[in-house]
Amino acid sequence: MGLLKNISLGVKLNLLLLLVLGVLLGATVLLLVSNTRSLTEEIGNERIAEEVNIMQSRLAEMEKELSVDVDFLSSSVPFLQAVGRRDAEDVNTFITTANSSLELDDIDVVDGDGKLLADISGEGSSTAETALLTQTLTGQRISDVLVEDREDITEISIASAAPIASVRGNILGAVQMSLKVDDDFLRGLIFEREGVYVGLIHNDQILARTNRTTQEVAAPNILHRDITVSIADIRAAQSGQTVMADELISSNNVPYGVAYLPLNAKSTTAPAVMMILVELDEIYAFQNRTLMNTITLFVVLTLLAIGMIYIALNRIVIAPINTLKTIARKMTGGQYGQRIPITVQDEVGQLAQTFNEMASAIQQRETSLQAAREQAERADQVKSAFLASMSHELRTPLNAVINFTQFVIDGDTGPVNEDQSELLNEVVSSARHLLSLINDVLDMSKIEAGSLKLFIEDNVNLNTILTSVAATGRGLLADKSVRVQLEADSNLPLIRADRQRIVQILLNIVSNACKFTDDGEITIMAFQAKDEIHIAVRDTGPGIAPEDQALVFEAFKQAQAGLQRGGGTGLGMPIARSLAEAHGGQLWLESAPGQGSTFHVTLPVKSEKLIPTLVS
Repeated sequence: MGLLKNISLGVKLNLLLLLVLGVLLGATVLLLVSNTRSLTEEIGNERIAEEVNIMQSRLAEMEKELSVDVDFLSSSVPFLQAVGRRDAEDVNTFITTANSSLELDDIDVVDGDGKLLADISGEGSSTAETALLTQTLTGQRISDVLVEDREDITEISIASAAPIASVRGNILGAVQMSLKVDDDFLRGLIFEREGVYVGLIHNDQILARTNRTTQEVAAPNILHRDITVSIADIRAAQSGQTVMADELISSNNVPYGVAYLPLNAKSTTAPAVMMILVELDEIYAFQNRTLMNTITLFVVLTLLAIGMIYIALNRIVIAPINTLKTIARKMTGGQYGQRIPITVQDEVGQLAQTFNEMASAIQQRETSLQAAREQAERADQVKSAFLASMSHELRTPLNAVINFTQFVIDGDTGPVNEDQSELLNEVVSSARHLLSLINDVLDMSKIEAGSLKLFIEDNVNLNTILTSVAATGRGLLADKSVRVQLEADSNLPLIRADRQRIVQILLNIVSNACKFTDDGEITIMAFQAKDEIHIAVRDTGPGIAPEDQALVFEAFKQAQAGLQRGGGTGLGMPIARSLAEAHGGQLWLESAPGQGSTFHVTLPVKSEKLIPTLVS
C-alpha cells in the first residue's frame, strides 16, 4: 500500500482496470473450463457408449459367422460321409481345405463316441474343447468362451460347436470351431482406429491388447500410459453387465473414456472381460485451443482497453490535474496571478473553477499580507534605527556623567566626606549598569537590522581569553562560596574570530552562571574537536525547566529563575547566540531542574566565511 501511494493517478486507474479485467478473465476461464469439462464428459460418455456398441456388434457378428460356418460344415454331405465312415484322413483333408477360406484358429471333429478325428491346430483338444464337444454330442448347438491353460500361457477363445447328424437324425459326431482372442483379434475389432485401445482381462491381468509394447507388457495391469484396470469394474462386468466409468480418466492432461465389456459365456460368471479405452485428445485439443484463444482475445482487448482508457483519462483527468499541479507550484513560488483555463464544465472543470477562486482569494490575501509585511518591516526598521540612534545618543552623556562623578569622588573638585563618596559610588554603579543595558540594546538593534560588523583577526588566542574570563568570574563571586575551575587544553589553536565578541560571548555565559550559582562550582572546559573548538560552561545552579529553556535565547524574555532573581533585560543570551552564529558556530544549553546547567559553544578554527578585517 505504501508503494501505491507514490505512483501517479493514471497508473493507479489502469492497475484497477487491469485488476477488474483480470478477475473477469479468471471468472471466464473458470466458467469455460467447467463448461468444457461438462461437454467433454458428455461427448466422452457418448464416444465410449458408441465403442461399446461397436464391440458388441462385432462380437455378435463373429459368433454368428462361427455358427454359420459350423452349420455349413456339419451339413456338407462329403463331410457327413467322412465322419460317418470315421475316416480321420478324409475329415482332416476336408476341414483343412475349408479352413483355407475360413481362417479359423482351431477346428476339432470327433465321432459319435467322442474320439478325435481331426484337429487343425495340431495341439489336440483341450479340456474345455473336449467338454464342449461332449456336450454337443447330446444334440445341442453351443457357443461359448473357452479358457485354455497351455504351460505358462492362458488362451481365451470364442467357440461354436454343433452336432453332426445323418438324414435319419443319428448323431455321427460333433465339430467345433474357435477363434483366439489375441492381439490380432482385438485389432480386428477396432479396425485399427487411432485413439481406441482394447485389452482382454483374465484373472485381473491383461492377456491381450491392441497396443503391445515392451513397457506395457511388463505392466500387466496397465492398458495405456498410466491407466490401470479397475478391479471393482471387472467384478461387475464378470457378472454379465457392461460397465462404463462415470467420470473420464485423465492421463497427461488427456481425457479417456473407459468401459468394461464381458465376453458372452454360458456360465453366470464371464471368464474374461474386455477393457475398452477411448482417447478424447481431440476434445482436449479443442479445450486448449478455446482457452488459449479466449486468453489471447482477453489480453488483446485488455491492452486495447487500457490504452484507450489511459488516453481518455490523460486528456480528461490527468492532463488537467498536471496543469493544476504546475500552476499550484508556480503560485507556491509567488506567481499568484496564474489561473487554470476552464474548457469543460464537468467535475474537473468545477475543480479548476474552485481552484481559480481560491487562487484569487489567496492573491488578494497575499497582497494584503505583503502590504502589512512591508509596513511591519518599515516599522521594525524605524524602531531599530530609533533604538540605535537613541542608544548612541545616550552613551555619550552617560559616559560624561560617569567620568564627572568619578572626578568628584577622587576629590578633583574638592574634598568629599564618606557619606557623599558612598552615594556618588552608587551613582557610578547605576550609570555603568545603565550603560551596559544601552550597549546590549545597541547590539541587539544592530543584529536585528543586519548591520552588525565583526572585526576579524587571524590569531585570536582562546587560552588567554578563557583565563581572563575565569578571573572575571572569580571577581563576580567574591561574596559567594563558589569556585571557578578552568579545564582547557593548553595547546588550543589560534582561531579566526572577533576577539572582543568572543570575550562578550563567554562573559555573558560565565556572568550568567555566577549570577544563578550560590554554592558549588563553575567549570569552564575547552577542547578541540576536528575543525572546531568546543567550549562548555557547567554550573551547579538551580537548573532550568525544559519548558523555559527556549525562553533563555529569546530577546527581552527570561526563565522563571531569572524573573525571581530580578535584574537584566534578557538580552545577554540572545546576543551571545547571535554572535556565535555570526562566527559560524552554535550555542545551546543542557539543563534539568536541580541539576545545574551547561552552556555549549562551538566555534570553527578557520571559517572560510570570515575574512580578516586587516590583512598584513
